[in-house]
Amino acid sequence: MKLQTRNYLFNYLTIILVFIFLFFFLRFYLDTDRPLNIFSYIGILLLVPSIILFTIARIQLGDSFQVSAEANKLVKTGIYKKVRHPIYLFGIIFLLGIIFITKTFPFMIILAIVIVFQIKRINKEEKVLTEKFGNEYIEYKKQTWF
Repeated sequence: MKLQTRNYLFNYLTIILVFIFLFFFLRFYLDTDRPLNIFSYIGILLLVPSIILFTIARIQLGDSFQVSAEANKLVKTGIYKKVRHPIYLFGIIFLLGIIFITKTFPFMIILAIVIVFQIKRINKEEKVLTEKFGNEYIEYKKQTWF
């Protein structure tokens, strides 16, 4: 299977799995007798936009998304015009929404672990992108957030 086809399948399979998880998570949570409170509403307000923006970012990244840190093309349009790492950002916001809804300690631990790994991956990706695109990437970093 060609690398491009494999990345395409991986991207959309990931998006589908995240939406399935979100559907079952919200269904399970809302079907229980737990009362909705301010934390539940904050969690839902974090979850829904973050998953939509996560999906848009993955689609906009297209074939440039790689499991390992590689530099094929510098994407500077769409969400990437303002945010360098929107997939990581919205993934973290998604987990934060789950924490607000569930108010459970294990999700806090998962979030802390995810943040550590995301920071390591961001540093590795930025090094690869700087080596590949040089000043173009350095200027892009100055114009974007996170």
